[in-house]
Amino acid sequence: MKKPTLSLLLLIVIISACHKSTKFNEVKLGMPAKKVIELVGEPETKTPMFVVEWWNYPGENKLIVMSHDSVLRVVMDLKATQDSMKTLLSH
Repeated sequence: MKKPTLSLLLLIVIISACHKSTKFNEVKLGMPAKKVIELVGEPETKTPMFVVEWWNYPGENKLIVMSHDSVLRVVMDLKATQDSMKTLLSH
């Protein structure tokens, strides 16, 4: 009896994680910060970088660049971007 319950719980967790991840596809350029938070939640960290702010979602492997309270860029694969930067810097 415990196996079906555990399997159901695991399935619910997986579905909810996928649902949040797909919400990042709905984040659009120019979208206000309030709407971003409604869609994907608060970022784990906010890092000010001159005139922009980086909203980091490491659990989702995403980064949203905000400028003047609106979306400037959405990085959908943060790890790949970081890896390519490391490659550029190593040459």
